[in-house]
Amino acid sequence: MNCSKNQIFAVETGDYVGQMFAVVEIEKDFIGCLSIPKMENVKIPVESFNSGRNNDIIKLVEELPKDIFKVVEAQYNKNEDPDSRRKQFNTPNILYSEKSVEKN
Repeated sequence: MNCSKNQIFAVETGDYVGQMFAVVEIEKDFIGCLSIPKMENVKIPVESFNSGRNNDIIKLVEELPKDIFKVVEAQYNKNEDPDSRRKQFNTPNILYSEKSVEKN
């Protein structure tokens, strides 16, 4: 495997076609990427990542500048943190005005 944490790849076919994968995490078994523009984390098995590169499913676009990579990495880490996920509020689906309540 020959990739580094600051590289970004274009996905040219398959389920993720049209997206970009920014490599943020390299582990023994998987490559952790931030999918752009969806801003979702994708963990790709190393074998699949290498196969995708060898078969032109993904193609290297560029190495990200350090300041851009810091933003991408921060988003990836935020997605990984279960405490930072949005909490759904219990809000009513219908807003009532005072006049509509008085009529009933």
